[in-house]
Amino acid sequence: MERLTGKELRRLSTFLRELYQLRTHEEFTSHLVDALPMITEAEFTSYNEIDRRAGTGTFKTNVPGFLADPARYGQVLAQHAPEHPMLQHFERTKDGAPITISDFVSDSTFRETALHKEFYEPLDIPHIMGFALQSDPSRSITVAHHRNGQAFGEHTRSILNAVRPHILQGLKNALAVTRLHDQLAALDQAMEAGHCAMLSVSADGRIHLAAPHAHTLLAQYGMALTGGADWLPPVLRAWLRRQISHPATADDVAPSITPLTVTGKAGTLVIRLMPKRSQYLLMLEEDRPLSPDLRHLGLSPRETEVLEWVVQGKTNPEIGTILSISHRTVQKHLERIYMRLGVENRHAAIGLALAQRKRSR
Repeated sequence: MERLTGKELRRLSTFLRELYQLRTHEEFTSHLVDALPMITEAEFTSYNEIDRRAGTGTFKTNVPGFLADPARYGQVLAQHAPEHPMLQHFERTKDGAPITISDFVSDSTFRETALHKEFYEPLDIPHIMGFALQSDPSRSITVAHHRNGQAFGEHTRSILNAVRPHILQGLKNALAVTRLHDQLAALDQAMEAGHCAMLSVSADGRIHLAAPHAHTLLAQYGMALTGGADWLPPVLRAWLRRQISHPATADDVAPSITPLTVTGKAGTLVIRLMPKRSQYLLMLEEDRPLSPDLRHLGLSPRETEVLEWVVQGKTNPEIGTILSISHRTVQKHLERIYMRLGVENRHAAIGLALAQRKRSR
């Protein structure tokens, strides 16, 4: 690699330090196209994903408004991927090092291709240097620098070649964070549907991890998390302290860990303590009584709640606010309610619920 100036080294150090920050895939790719031009010469940078089997593509840039229709250009890029000299090189050699189109064909020859006429020419992109993060028969992930004027020099190639392993690792980290984020979101949604939530805390009551629904449940039962939500509310800290301060002795057995039961307007919240090494898991489980009129319809507790509010004329957003869930989640509950009740719409479900209520009286 060519020798870098002190200014370039400082920029590169900052770039690498920021690259490894905790981010989801969407956050990472947005950061990448914004940050990469800070260490190399380019008028704009793009992050490109092509799903070869589906024939679809993603084309993200760091220039707001550069693409009037990003989805369309992503599709065009995917359509012409088999004739793209850089993409074909990446797939054939499995070498993702930075390259330019002029490494393979002359500018005059490339300008005659359909790829240039339908993608690069409308976007006014005369010079490209790119590298691959993934290239196989099913998917291609590349990052490209674009500029007008002079072609890219070897200095830019050297810098991109040096940072590519870091970018690849950063992408893998971001994909792992995204998978974890999705799994936690799915877990929280499943627990929310069952009126459950979980917190991980230390012995002194400091919160290390809390499912979003845990905040909602605690607030509904008068124990809202305040002060940055880093600590359990006083009543829970006191209960936790009592539960873990009675270890077994030589002549006695430690008392059982007793759940904390809190009664509220909507039902009862039971909080169970489960030690896990130096941490403690708090399982929150809400028990809401079913409506006597609707409990024989075969619905889950959450579905029964949703149907009760529908019968009272509430809209999906209103029900979402009441139950502390999104209006999309309300709609998913309604779709399952329709299927279980054998009806097709909201009005039919209301009619069936009212008929059941009438029979119960």
